Amino acid sequence: MYEALLVLHNLVRWLVLLFGVWALLQPGPRPGALFAHILTLQVVLGVVLAFLSPLFQGALAALDQVMRTPGEARYFVAEHWVGGLLALGLAHGGLAQARKGKPLARLLFGLALLVLLLSIPWFRPLFRL
Repeated sequence: MYEALLVLHNLVRWLVLLFGVWALLQPGPRPGALFAHILTLQVVLGVVLAFLSPLFQGALAALDQVMRTPGEARYFVAEHWVGGLLALGLAHGGLAQARKGKPLARLLFGLALLVLLLSIPWFRPLFRL
């Protein structure tokens, strides 16, 4: 089940980026809603993966040591999920602005996309099947 969710999380990443670019280029309610909601799905998948991941669970058990040592475990325990949650808040803020027809939506979608790009583990395989 863990591997299947990891593959799904990986594939949804590309949808998030695609809808994020669309929301950035056309910051309206429809592109914004698709971006925010597919990102919500991505974050939920990530939270479920965190509970199932042996890497994450092992890192939590030795949290003090993990936080002192830069590497993959620290990245997933401290940085990856924080970036995802921050981007989720920015995307939903952008959606609220887009529904009101305010130009701030583009900025919020752009910031969400930037945070996502910085939070993606590019050192992992781009496609996991």
